[in-house]
Order: sequence, then C-alpha cells, then structure tokens
Amino acid sequence: MISRIYVIAKGGILCYSKNYICPSEVEDDLISGFLTAISGFAKAVKVGEIKSLNFKNFNFFYSYSSEFDCMFIIVTDIEDLEDEVREKVELMKVEFINRYHEYLENWTGKTQVFESFDEFIEAHIYIPPKVLFVGETGVGKTTIMDLFPEETILNIDDDMNEIIEKPVDITNLGNIKQFILREIDLEDLISNSKQYKTLLNICDIICIITNSAASNLRRTKKLFLKLKKKVRKADFYIIANFQDLKETSFEAKEIEETFGVKTYGFSAIQEDSAKNIFIIMNEILKNSIYNKIQMKQKQVS
Repeated sequence: MISRIYVIAKGGILCYSKNYICPSEVEDDLISGFLTAISGFAKAVKVGEIKSLNFKNFNFFYSYSSEFDCMFIIVTDIEDLEDEVREKVELMKVEFINRYHEYLENWTGKTQVFESFDEFIEAHIYIPPKVLFVGETGVGKTTIMDLFPEETILNIDDDMNEIIEKPVDITNLGNIKQFILREIDLEDLISNSKQYKTLLNICDIICIITNSAASNLRRTKKLFLKLKKKVRKADFYIIANFQDLKETSFEAKEIEETFGVKTYGFSAIQEDSAKNIFIIMNEILKNSIYNKIQMKQKQVS
C-alpha cells in the first residue's frame, strides 16, 4: 500500500506531503532534500531522470514536470505492483498541475495553498488495504460480509473475474480510513488460481472463514496449505465462525495451534456480531498494515 506521497517544487521545496501511517523520526523535509539531491545528481551526470528508487522495505516511484520543474513521488511497500502505483503517480501529477499551475508559474515558495489537495488524494490516489474473505460453501462468508454496513459492489478485476467487494470505513488506524473487502469461494479460488492471479497478488490480507467443526476444519486445512503456496505477499488469518455451537465447534486456540495461523473465534448470529467483527478486523489491519509499516519505517530511520 501507499505509505507516503511527496510533491517537490522548484528549488527542492516540499510543497505537499502525505503520511498514511504515522510521523517517523525522519522529517519529510529531510527526505525531500535527499530525493531532490539524488535527482539533481542523476541530471548532472547525464544518466536521465530517476524513475524509481528501490530500498529493502520501500519503493519510491517518480514522475516529473519539466514545465514547472516539479517532482511527484509515491512511496509504497516493496511488494506492491508497480503498474498500479505508476498510474497513481501520473494521475496525481496531472491533477496537481491542473489545479495549481498558476501558483507554480508564479512560484513564491508558499505551500499553504496546496493543503486543499488532500481531498483529491483521499478520493483518487490512496490505495486502501485489500482484504479477502475466503471459505467453503456454508461457512458464513456472506453473512459476515453483510455485517459491514457499506454497500456491496459487483466489480470486475484485472483478470476479468466478477468479484463481490465492499469498501469498509474504519477508525483509530492513523490515516488508514478504509479497506476493501472481497469475498470468494475457497475451492473456486484454488481450482482457478491462474484465473485469479491478480487478485491473489494484490491482496494484503486473506481471512479464511471456517465453521469450526472437525469435518470442515480438515478440508479447510488441506485447501489452506494449497492456497498458501500460491500467495505472494498476503498475511493469513482464520475467523472461526459458529463458535456458538459449543458441542461441535473447536475453540479458536485449538484451531490456531492446528493451522499455525492467528485465529479469532466468532459467531455471526450473536447480537453483538457486527461490533465484534469490526474489533477483529481493526486488530488484523493494525497487525498486518499499521504495525508492519511502522516497523519498516523504524528500520529505515
């Protein structure tokens, strides 16, 4: 996902920035100076414009405006797809220049006017974390998905598959305000993994929904082990549904030990199920997105 955004104007002045996780120990102005210096060096030795910088944990993707002497930079996780990010960089550049070309033509070094760009960034540039709900028929995937109040959408992915998805608003995770929730049958996903290649490559989190009974758990574990080999970067979690059926369900702790995957016990029919699933998803996103990027930023600084 996108962690930082920079627009650097004439003279190396940082005129706009956005941090989607948290303030780091390295100031944005210092990073801006470094990026400007690297770009200046590349021009000085006549090797051309920098298109990207690749570090251990992050990629920096560049785009330039020679007319206004500006740089547009998006910072992403090392495993994010380059094509998706480059489209965002170019879109950001076009919109920024369309909005502010008069200020850029008569550049005074004042940056307050660019604060209004936040709205466009939130609506069109930010790439929310992508969460995939998978499970066999009858385990409660759709019921759990319906606990989120946002509108369900039938979308077409890059491989021309019909995907059921829902944008879900969240709070208390810094500048992460939303995630995209998608649902698919587990057996179908594995049987047609080539067909769903893009979906598997771009998702950040895969939640396996199970009904907690022994028969389902045995099948689900076999399918999980097959799926795990086909996934590039996503973190796995298990949501053990039907925990209200005490006589037939295994407890979350037992399932976690069997799968070796963090497991959350759940019942989709309980009165507070909507509240509980939000708590679970908030914790999952915090562990897999928020805390992970914080840790990477600390490694850099």
